[in-house]
Amino acid sequence: MPKPQEFSDITLCLTMGGRPDLLEQSLKSIQEKWQFAQVVAINDFADPRCDYVFKSIYPNGVLLSDGIKRGHHGAIDKLYAGIQTSYIFHTEDDWIFPDEISFEKIKGFLDANKKVTSYCLRNPAEFLQETERNKINAESAQDVDYYNLSHVHPEWYGYSFNPHLIKIEKIRNIGYFVRFKKERHVSEHMKKHGHFVAYATQSLCTHIGEGVSMANPNANKKKSKIRVWLRQQINRIKAFVSKA
Repeated sequence: MPKPQEFSDITLCLTMGGRPDLLEQSLKSIQEKWQFAQVVAINDFADPRCDYVFKSIYPNGVLLSDGIKRGHHGAIDKLYAGIQTSYIFHTEDDWIFPDEISFEKIKGFLDANKKVTSYCLRNPAEFLQETERNKINAESAQDVDYYNLSHVHPEWYGYSFNPHLIKIEKIRNIGYFVRFKKERHVSEHMKKHGHFVAYATQSLCTHIGEGVSMANPNANKKKSKIRVWLRQQINRIKAFVSKA
């Protein structure tokens, strides 16, 4: 197995809790490919099983699990509070990363495009309606292809908690996330300031948490694995067609 690529200026930040089996898949998919300056995770559910999984895979990682229920945005504030690197790779415990990611190119893209909030690793074809997909066209800058969805919806696509790379200065400019009630309110705030999320034209992440609730993390485990396999095959076919 190739040696993981090292990034001294990126911190991996992860929210987790209640789904240790998914967390293990997610962390292993990251660990085998990349090594970051620091790995920080917050467990807002005080779930000892997830704490164990995290420390077994990242024994030197920073685990924030003090039993205080902060809510999602409060947990994000706690997660980001001590980050010192220039970039954050944000993800959650129900995403895996089957393919290589050109972090160096994405960093250059973010540096050069001040109005880009973040580079989201998800292809919008996975969640847009067909009528919405017809409204977007791929753009390119600094050798990075992306979609700008800011004109598709009045509130969404200015910010996303889906897996993404973001500059720490953007996080500091946003301020405390806890002042926003929901994710769409963060997005709306960023759009008012002229910012937008750049979405990947080829999906660089796979969601494995669909159908697996926080209350019952073992529910639909078999279905979740089938969905992951199907999505991986679809992404491979799309990649093959685009190169043909």
